[in-house]
Amino acid sequence: MIVRKNISIDQCYVDKLKPFLEKNNGNLSAAIRDTIETASLTLDGRTGENGENSSGKVSQNAEYRNGLIEEEEFLLVHHTLLEWLINNTSGLLIDESTVYEIINPYKIKRISDVVSYMNSLNEKMSWKIKVDVEYSQGPEPETASLTLSNGNSCFREIMAHSLALYLAKQMKLDVQGLFCKSNVTKVYFKRFEFLDFQKVPNGLEEHFGSMESTFREIQKKPEFWKNLIKTYRQHNYQRLSVQRNTFEAFVSGDLPSMAELRRNFELITGKPPAAFTLAEHIIIFKEIYLTDSIGSDIEICTEKGREYVKLIHDYSDRKVCDSLTKYYSNVFKSINYSFKVTTNPNMILFEFGKSPVSDDDFFGVTNLEH
Repeated sequence: MIVRKNISIDQCYVDKLKPFLEKNNGNLSAAIRDTIETASLTLDGRTGENGENSSGKVSQNAEYRNGLIEEEEFLLVHHTLLEWLINNTSGLLIDESTVYEIINPYKIKRISDVVSYMNSLNEKMSWKIKVDVEYSQGPEPETASLTLSNGNSCFREIMAHSLALYLAKQMKLDVQGLFCKSNVTKVYFKRFEFLDFQKVPNGLEEHFGSMESTFREIQKKPEFWKNLIKTYRQHNYQRLSVQRNTFEAFVSGDLPSMAELRRNFELITGKPPAAFTLAEHIIIFKEIYLTDSIGSDIEICTEKGREYVKLIHDYSDRKVCDSLTKYYSNVFKSINYSFKVTTNPNMILFEFGKSPVSDDDFFGVTNLEH
């Protein structure tokens, strides 16, 4: 909150403000702010780490900030506006070049130097954030952890993001975990092999760039995505989103072959079905099923020996229900796990580890409809 008051100051007091006025190029408001800050430290008796009064350092930091503002390298931004900007760009990756404007990769090449530099910058900019680091010894540390404490949580997030990108690109340390609380942010790193310097590592994108690929796609076809979102909202998401070949198969009365289903799965996951456990298959299937919106809900169990998938739908036509049962039976047959299928008018239950599925007995279907 900014309080504006009309005040009267005798010339003798103006003369005492002269050093602060000269430092702030005649800006009386800035001079008074510096005077109050210095007086406050003096009254509180604050001292620096070396036992000396810290008012001189505060004055130096204020001079540093004012110099950067005068040179138009920095701007004054209200903290509420900056918080809004950070919150509304969360999930988007910072450009690598932007981080290098803050941390010079030609001058800062060690983790300890990065932390020292950021702490110095924090002090000068009054963000009140303390950065600590722990890392394994050696010329190329295998693991590291950053701890950012105090200060504004939004400012800590953007600082942690910047440091994570710098360590990933310059020191081959990918993010393995992120822990956030009201007054502390911790980032855990592990060494990885950097095969493509144009890409960001998976951990960094997962923890700091979860919306990056989505936003890029929207930028490529903004009208398409705006219309699609509008349509889905108008229909309360009661629309399907399936591949063309799957749609063609349903319309024609045929079903995609298991070879085609395997190809589709590998296209989505980037790996063949054999690379996943049954529990992982079930989790992936749940995501695809809910995205396709063919059914209305799904219930799963991944506990070993009790794995099952229960598909909930609201179709009343018997032929549609049979087609769905055959289609999803083919999907699960394509991953080579035996299962038993049980159906009723609004549910299809796949229980794994039961009697093997065969084409002759309609994929092991037991119809509970009376």
